Amino acid sequence: MRLFSFRRENVLGTSFRLVVAARSRAAAEGLERAVLEVVERHRRTFSSYDPKSEVGRLNALPWQQRSGLRVSKYLGRVLGWALDWQRESRGAFDVYLGELRKAWREAAATGREPNPEVLARLVGEGPGFRLERRKRGKKREVLLRCLRPGSFDLGGIAKGFIIDRALRAIAKRTPAALLDIGGDLAVHGRPPRPDGLGWPVAVVDPRRPAENDPPLDTLFLTGMAVASSGGYARGVTVAGRRRSHIIDPRTGRPAEGVLGATVVAPTAAEADALATALCVLEPQDGLALIEKRPVAAALIVDAAGRAHRSRAWARFRAPPPPRTGPPWPRGYSVRISFRQINSWETHPEQRGRRRRFKRHGTAVWVEDPAGRRVRLVSLWFDRDELGHVRELDSFWRDGWVLSGDGADYHPLRAVARASRRPGEYTVVWDGLDDAGRPVPQGRYRVRIDVNREHGPPHGREEHTCATVELVCGERPATGTAPDRPELAGVRVEYGPR
Repeated sequence: MRLFSFRRENVLGTSFRLVVAARSRAAAEGLERAVLEVVERHRRTFSSYDPKSEVGRLNALPWQQRSGLRVSKYLGRVLGWALDWQRESRGAFDVYLGELRKAWREAAATGREPNPEVLARLVGEGPGFRLERRKRGKKREVLLRCLRPGSFDLGGIAKGFIIDRALRAIAKRTPAALLDIGGDLAVHGRPPRPDGLGWPVAVVDPRRPAENDPPLDTLFLTGMAVASSGGYARGVTVAGRRRSHIIDPRTGRPAEGVLGATVVAPTAAEADALATALCVLEPQDGLALIEKRPVAAALIVDAAGRAHRSRAWARFRAPPPPRTGPPWPRGYSVRISFRQINSWETHPEQRGRRRRFKRHGTAVWVEDPAGRRVRLVSLWFDRDELGHVRELDSFWRDGWVLSGDGADYHPLRAVARASRRPGEYTVVWDGLDDAGRPVPQGRYRVRIDVNREHGPPHGREEHTCATVELVCGERPATGTAPDRPELAGVRVEYGPR
């Protein structure tokens, strides 16, 4: 299996790079054809530059006539996401900006800023459109209803969506792939490299964006996506002043508080939308938006050139050097004991009621002081339900995605075992890491995450996750964690077996 690389220009109006692992050049070329077919198919839906595309045909209609129009499945899906992001970003992300962008392009051509009255007419309170869903027989339809003057420009989310769809189309035919369109990219699997790291991705410094300038950071990604946005890449000059092409939907004017933003997220569509929103928001508000996401990281460079990184950003950078230090004493291991509880039986309002109990999904893992997973000790989750493993919030975020394994849960099939009923359990960590190498003495965190469908009936806001810090040194050590609604008796013991 070797890596093959393909480059093209003017794909979605920008550069295209595909890297795939394949057994032959012919097989790799087949993968490229499959990717390009998906890209072209969706371009015919989302392009705002092609008058024959679905979006182009919508924009050609007077806005009053865009009422009760049925839209295609994928356009309805992306427009729905756009409304979600507009709400979550408090108006910083908006795809109904086509007329505003046109006004600023005309300003660049004439050398005069747009008329403030024109901008005010195009800026409204809340979304410029809404979606209505209805069922006709067995089919579900999405109807579009525009609420004010404007047109659609989905460049801040559609490119990411197309990347996701194209990569998904070849995921079962190659163990590793990277798709980069105009600087937004997503990766699948790990590249075949001896160090076992993910795909290296250089982050452009918006203060020095030349092709041969050093990157601001280098990330190593597996099963994730990254998108960058900023006025440094494409801008307009109006009356002798350079202005960003990114418009603040709340004012109708170019956003000028941020030079550039880069976002890592599970999908390219999410990364694309977030990167656009972060170029509009103040840096502190942008970081707050990122921290609310279950799995996302961001780097923001403000107008003064200062870099702001979210807490999870460091988890995607080059990993620290291998841990060194004296080995554990001979025969030492870590015993992890806990009790899974059926909280339907313990809650006073539920006692005596007969309910069908759903087995717990449980993850037990060990991480170092920096929060990187050292060893996945146990994962109890039925293999045919692994798509729901994301509901083990803490494990999915900290023990899997942010530990370098990306947003693909399929590799967990190799380690997952059947979920367990309520009861007392003990698992053992033998002092080896995930690669089978002995770990040195030092401080470690043992974490347990428990969740199940339809429970617990109370205290749901108190997530059922326990953490025990332990020093694994020359002498035995013990730690415990407070009881939770469905997890109790957590005890971690380091010492001779």
